[in-house]
Amino acid sequence: MLLSSGDLKIQDWKKMIKHVLLLCLMIHCTIADPKAAVPVPIPPVPVSVPPLPKHTWLTLHGDEPFVVANGGFSGLYPPQTELAYSQSIIFGKGGTVLLCDLHMSRDGHGFCLSQLNLQNTTNAADAFPNRKKTYIVNGKELQGWFALDLTSDEMFDKLIVTQSIFSRTDLFDFLSPYPTDLYLEENRNALLWINAEYATFYNQHKLSLLDHMKQLVETKKDITYISSPEIGFLKSMGPVVHGLKTKLMFKFPIDRNAVEPTINEPYASLLTKLPMIKTFATGIVVPREFIWPVNKARYLEPSTNLVADAHKQGLEVFAYGFANDNFLPHNYSYDVQREYLQFVDNSKFAVDGVVTDFPTSASTAIACLAGSKNASRKVPTLIISANGANGEYPGSTDLAYQKAVNDGTDIIDCSVQMTKDGVAFCLPSVDLIPTTTASGPFMSRAAKVDSIQSSMGIFSFDFKWDEILSLKPQMFSEFNGDLVRDPARKNVGKFVTLSDFLEFAKAKAVPGVLINIENAAYLANKGLDVVGAVTTALSNATLDKQSTQKVLIMSGESSVLDKFKDIPTYQKVLHIKKQVEFVTNETALEIKKHADAVFLHKHSLYTQFRGEGFTLNFTNLIECLHWANVSVYAGTVLNEFQDIYMDYSSDPYSLIHNLIYYGADGIITQYPGTANAYTRNLCTGNLESYRIPDINPGDVITTSLDPKEVEEYKPPPPVHLETKDFITPPLPAVAAISKDDDKGSASSNNTNTNALSSPSPPPEQAQTPSTATATTINVVAIFFSAMLGLVTLL
Repeated sequence: MLLSSGDLKIQDWKKMIKHVLLLCLMIHCTIADPKAAVPVPIPPVPVSVPPLPKHTWLTLHGDEPFVVANGGFSGLYPPQTELAYSQSIIFGKGGTVLLCDLHMSRDGHGFCLSQLNLQNTTNAADAFPNRKKTYIVNGKELQGWFALDLTSDEMFDKLIVTQSIFSRTDLFDFLSPYPTDLYLEENRNALLWINAEYATFYNQHKLSLLDHMKQLVETKKDITYISSPEIGFLKSMGPVVHGLKTKLMFKFPIDRNAVEPTINEPYASLLTKLPMIKTFATGIVVPREFIWPVNKARYLEPSTNLVADAHKQGLEVFAYGFANDNFLPHNYSYDVQREYLQFVDNSKFAVDGVVTDFPTSASTAIACLAGSKNASRKVPTLIISANGANGEYPGSTDLAYQKAVNDGTDIIDCSVQMTKDGVAFCLPSVDLIPTTTASGPFMSRAAKVDSIQSSMGIFSFDFKWDEILSLKPQMFSEFNGDLVRDPARKNVGKFVTLSDFLEFAKAKAVPGVLINIENAAYLANKGLDVVGAVTTALSNATLDKQSTQKVLIMSGESSVLDKFKDIPTYQKVLHIKKQVEFVTNETALEIKKHADAVFLHKHSLYTQFRGEGFTLNFTNLIECLHWANVSVYAGTVLNEFQDIYMDYSSDPYSLIHNLIYYGADGIITQYPGTANAYTRNLCTGNLESYRIPDINPGDVITTSLDPKEVEEYKPPPPVHLETKDFITPPLPAVAAISKDDDKGSASSNNTNTNALSSPSPPPEQAQTPSTATATTINVVAIFFSAMLGLVTLL
């Protein structure tokens, strides 16, 4: 029996009206910037491109793969709620399919709920503390809370849907369960998928998913997909959908050894009986690991023949389990788009659809990145490496630099460190502990240098070059545990002297180099002239006498940049190391006296909302610095999802897109391949294609929360960028300190010990596989806000 509108209580109508009004506000926010006090930066104009030629897909029918939103935008919002579904429609590509997992209440009403056990997906345990039950489900005992023990009124009155994955935000955990009839009604123009997972279990308790599905099909005859892991259910649905466009899909559970309840046969065996499956289904839905297996060390194994075999039988193949906040195989370097492309844009096959918690990312992969490998760049923003491709190889090694060049980096960088015997070389930090193996053999030489860092360190200036060469590079990441970077590459590569780095850059004809200089005053007091070493190396490489390749000199100290002010071809970059939120015109002009550009922490471009992992507003930094004719480089961009605000779907492509949209002149990244892939995406400049969302800071919370809740939040005073943060006294003269006699050390800087022209190869297993006006809109928003107030008073 379907839940009719007459069955709804007044409070239920109030809930639905409120959701509609919030949706209207959401539409308002996507058209007009609600934060008029801070103008939206104007992004660089992309290169205009002609309409895209039709892409050739290796799907069963040659069509573009579908994006199936698993419970809607469930990576951000509580799954299978009205808000999650509506956001999927707005931000997904055209033809995004909305998936509902069908479950039933005690009085026979259908609901979209992501799990049979409500314990981790709702507040059932708190709302109904005495309703905990134990059931046998497909032969296994399951304890918790279940919809079949609650009436529809109870579910509406007391139940709210929550995020089922605890690492995701609970900020939107206030929505009611979504009835299946409303799901069909409110999404009548969308492509819909209903997954009936537990037909046998419900039958055992005198509830029929089959009868409910018959009513749903009668209500909406164009349900796109109906899936189930039960053969008997699908066979019974065959006559119901006969003559309709609805496709029946056989779903395989993650556990291959689980037994199908109709014929009592393991699913692993059914994988070999595709011709039999074809007799009652038009396709299969499988975990993504069934197609690209992943070993225990989290590396991809060769693909199976499942897609090819299924296509030979005329069966469509959909893969599920995609989520941006998964711990991906190391082959993908935490680039979520690489995983989608592995399934839809390899040279052998393409699945017919992907089932994902993040439909925006899947849409970008399929509509914008597939087929773009050899495309020309469409976004002119500079890509600047952070210690080479530091996310994929130990930073500042020959392999990291070679990978950065291969990945299309515009500017490769060297953070210059000095050895005790005067050799200038590249390493991410003056402290050897995080990026080398020094903590093993040289822990006894750890020291505390307050002017450099607060913790103990093993410092390069206390070592001779031959001692540095006795160490191995070490992969460093801000994250540990499951987000550790590729273990197979942990200690590969060779150290690189500054002179070798510059010769490599010239030989590879990269557009430019960035030389980072820190701790110059401290080193001078130790008798080490880092500024002189850089000046000499650049001169020896003749990079001071040409303008073909850019030379960027970066430092957090104005006194270092001032040392290079007489060389007009050099661009001076001021590194603002602390996170700031405001700059005055006067300070911006002071920066301009010393620098042509700044390197800003990416989080300095926006303020946060209550520390919840969401942005609230723009800061004034880009606007003010551009006013002072100072370029802004934003970074450091990482691929790891924990480093990305949730506004941007835990997706580095969305973050990069929006940093550029804000007006960043360059992206500094440890994963230049990801940034370069974004700049070649086929959607930018093409008006006929899917558009990667321009998400302004604060859009997510202002469109999804009660406006009063957002308005009442008072952020702390902004952290100002002040001249004391970067103005430093003139560098001291280099101290005349007698050095130990070390024959050969002086020539080490000129010996190509670690020549970049022949980098050591990476381990084989670690290889990556192949307007309405704003005034009018605001009036409408005020009206709807007033309506929300009336609803609250009802």
